[in-house]
Amino acid sequence: MTTDLMYTVWKNFQSGSKEAFATIYNLYLDSLYHYGIKLCPDKELVKDAIQEIFLDLYLKREKINTEPEKLKYYLLSALKHNLIKKIQREKIFSDEEFESLFLPEYNIEEAIIDNEEAREIKYRVGTALKKLPSKQKEALYLRYNELIAYPEIAKIMDISIESARKQVYRAIKTLRELLS
Repeated sequence: MTTDLMYTVWKNFQSGSKEAFATIYNLYLDSLYHYGIKLCPDKELVKDAIQEIFLDLYLKREKINTEPEKLKYYLLSALKHNLIKKIQREKIFSDEEFESLFLPEYNIEEAIIDNEEAREIKYRVGTALKKLPSKQKEALYLRYNELIAYPEIAKIMDISIESARKQVYRAIKTLRELLS
């Protein structure tokens, strides 16, 4: 969706347009669900959290001061915070268990599967990814799967922008070392 079109949809949404709300919902639902499942394997909890953030978005639409091009970041961040709150409230996982839940899937692996060497590469990359700390996995996922900029990654992960860059850099450096 172009920036101009997204701006128009956002303004219409803030004015109360149900069609604009449906457009926003449909545009971001899949990304939110895939990210939520990486954070928490409980699919129903993720679905509930997504519904809650969209309900909050609709109810607070006139007060939200985010720019349309940053809406995806806003929603991903809201989802993460909502899931953390639910998990802590329901004591589903300890903090350490929650930190280890993030298990991203990387599209780069899926693209290579077509040839015979793909299985070996997929195995090696998967093994290497499992060795990364959860923060690095999450930073890689947000940067390369969700195409989120470093300032937004930093806010989602509650770290500094420099730390977000370092998480991605260190993850890539470690992957290169493990795969060479």
